[in-house]
Amino acid sequence: MAELTADIFRDFFAGSWSGKITRNGEFQRKIIFNWPKAFGKYSSLGTEEGTLVPPNRGALDNTKQIAISGWRCDVRRWGHLWHNEFGGYGEIQWTSQAEINGISVIYGFGHECKQEYDDPTDHILKCELFDQDNFKYTVRSFRKGLLEIAFSRIRTSAELNELLGKQDAKAINLDELLGL
Repeated sequence: MAELTADIFRDFFAGSWSGKITRNGEFQRKIIFNWPKAFGKYSSLGTEEGTLVPPNRGALDNTKQIAISGWRCDVRRWGHLWHNEFGGYGEIQWTSQAEINGISVIYGFGHECKQEYDDPTDHILKCELFDQDNFKYTVRSFRKGLLEIAFSRIRTSAELNELLGKQDAKAINLDELLGL
């Protein structure tokens, strides 16, 4: 098994992605996933298309969330951690990588709790990187069954960061808005 490194997360996933979600083989919805190049000015996870969020924060699904993502060198894992407006949270840890029939596959686990009083749901995760512009994310859990998201790249990291720079130039500074 190949050693998992942070480079795959920093380099491969940067950009904008269009995803189609299916649950147990049934189409659910489409999503847009933006991930600016890691550790740049706009390094946030999962910002919604067409919006600008402060660095190191993101929005996933249809809730207001704070998301943190990064490399844990002590355990050699890439992790995501988020908290939402309903008191829920989630965590994903990507633990290993393999090359299977010429396709890079990343494995991990996670758990989430959608609302403050819910019981956590544990997940087994797999991400197949087919080529530079396509990957499939698979989440399997006893409670929720099989969730698959097939992603296609719609914007490179350079294009996304340029778009965010244009939005940033037009954005009103909160201090200016409050007259501080």
